[in-house]
Amino acid sequence: MDQLIGRQGQIRYGLYDKPVEYINYLDYPLQTPMGFTVPKLLRRVMANQFHFAGIIGPEIMAGMAVVDLKWVANGFLYVYDRTSHALIEAKKLSLPGANVSIRPTPTKPQSVFKAPGVKIEIGAGSLKASAGDIGIDVALESAIPPLRLCTRAGYRGWVYMEKTTPINLSGRVTYRGRTIDVGSPDYRGLMDWTTGYMRRDTYWNWAATATTLPDGRSLGLNLSCGVNETSFTENAFWIDGSLTKVDMSDFVFNSRNLYEPWRITSADRKVDLSFYPETHRGESVNALFIKSKFTQLMGVFSGRLRTDAGENIEIKSCPGWAEDHYAKW
Repeated sequence: MDQLIGRQGQIRYGLYDKPVEYINYLDYPLQTPMGFTVPKLLRRVMANQFHFAGIIGPEIMAGMAVVDLKWVANGFLYVYDRTSHALIEAKKLSLPGANVSIRPTPTKPQSVFKAPGVKIEIGAGSLKASAGDIGIDVALESAIPPLRLCTRAGYRGWVYMEKTTPINLSGRVTYRGRTIDVGSPDYRGLMDWTTGYMRRDTYWNWAATATTLPDGRSLGLNLSCGVNETSFTENAFWIDGSLTKVDMSDFVFNSRNLYEPWRITSADRKVDLSFYPETHRGESVNALFIKSKFTQLMGVFSGRLRTDAGENIEIKSCPGWAEDHYAKW
């Protein structure tokens, strides 16, 4: 499929089994709830884009992201040492321009954030980033196709996303004088590429991992609640590349103490997990036009997954992420 938006401005919502080459979001005739067509100039600044990549293994977890809100951009990079529980991170805000870009081509992604002290490049085949004493130079080799989904957002908006997990890796991560070889199967990666005209008030919970099970099979997991559940969901897991699609997911946690264990289940009983947080990174912004309360936790999952074939997969101390996020774009 060449483009997401058709000639008449229409979108086919749902799951896509074939790649979408180009997200031509400016061709979408976005309207206000009262039916007025939004001018192209405003459509350009109302579209949100973000691209996240993560690395998970026995010694470290690492994450990086480029966030482009068209009138302001954010880049962050971190390494979590799972042994010492130390979190080393860097982040910057920037104005849009030549140094911030997310190419609208999810099959061949290229996202760049450059600001004083922080440089991030997320591509189809590599992750390259540097900030302070953090350095990442990793090659990616995706073994499975991404989960592709487009859903309605609010009255006239939409969100398109691609979630890829697990991704095979080779390369190195350096931090505080240490160098970690992040080659698979010990280390796996995941990627989240998202764009669209999201709800002005948006929230989500998210859980994900990319790892190798004790029996040698690979595991990828992506669960979400709050942003992409209008008729369809992005919930799924992969065992050795075999997809099990999951129904609506429920996140139960103490919002006043996010370090208490989380319970994550699905309506079809294919997912029954507990998440035990170990550390987190977060941001809180309360500005004139925007608000954001973002908490991304690193920890471990335990519980059970049930495949479409009826196999029960026991999950024990599996490293991964959980997230609680509110944004007013």
